[in-house]
Amino acid sequence: MEPSPLKQQGRPSSFQPKIDSLYEQLFSTDNNEATDFSDGFWREFFLLRPDKSCLHQRLDNIDANGLLQIQAEMQQLFRKAVSQITSGNGISDEAALDTLTVFLDVVLAKRYTNPSSEIITVLTGLDDVDDVFLDFANAIEIVIRSGESIETRQKAVQVAIALTAGAYQTSLVSYFTHRDLFPSLMKPGGKTDSKQYIQDTDTPIHIFEPFLLLGLLANYNKFEFRNPYRSRLEDFVGESTIQKIVQGFGAVCSQSRDKYVAIQEDIEEGWTLSSTLKYIGLGALAPSRSSTPTPNPEETKDLFATL
Repeated sequence: MEPSPLKQQGRPSSFQPKIDSLYEQLFSTDNNEATDFSDGFWREFFLLRPDKSCLHQRLDNIDANGLLQIQAEMQQLFRKAVSQITSGNGISDEAALDTLTVFLDVVLAKRYTNPSSEIITVLTGLDDVDDVFLDFANAIEIVIRSGESIETRQKAVQVAIALTAGAYQTSLVSYFTHRDLFPSLMKPGGKTDSKQYIQDTDTPIHIFEPFLLLGLLANYNKFEFRNPYRSRLEDFVGESTIQKIVQGFGAVCSQSRDKYVAIQEDIEEGWTLSSTLKYIGLGALAPSRSSTPTPNPEETKDLFATL
């Protein structure tokens, strides 16, 4: 009997999720030449659920010079994501928004020699920055105003916060002054189909994040020109919206306080029978009680970083 020409392949020791393998292809620094990825690659890329931790780790492992070396791939990713978020495909739209949030958060935090020019080089290239960022600002405004769900609209707000906070010392934030986000966040316009993000939700974090974004935008270059967001906030008189913002901020502050106390309670313990006996050297007579273990400084630092 002749041996079978088929050979059994050994099982891999671990299975790599498909999206992780796409990240590996996209962020590879081994090739000296730029790779032009096909439409099929990007279609699959945005149909898969993003692995935020893997994406963050892969980008975090590349320094600023490394990003400049693969600027062509970075520019493709940014442009494709911007065009995807208004495609009308809910799954792909949210995947693009989640990808952009992590991408901007990590890329803009790098230490560049010349931040303004090098960030633009990584994201769009100097020649195309106006076209791409005007499309980006328009797309974000459209999703915030008329996204399919409040969760999708929240993701668009998070992308805008990532860009505004990360590129605050550059000229990129000015594109949000050309495309006014205030009406879609705070004040409905005259059209019957226009929406106001804050009035459409009662979740505290959904209220906190858009006002945080407005606060960043209102303070951008406020001493160099008349900031339109600052003028809008000074003239705003929507009492119901203001009440929701106050309640939302209060709820978020309470949650933040509770999370802080859960990690490190810094309030001095009052005098009790146990503490008194321990103070005078009779701790052996103190009643035993269960106590929550106190994390060491490194654990405390990691816990605060996750808040």
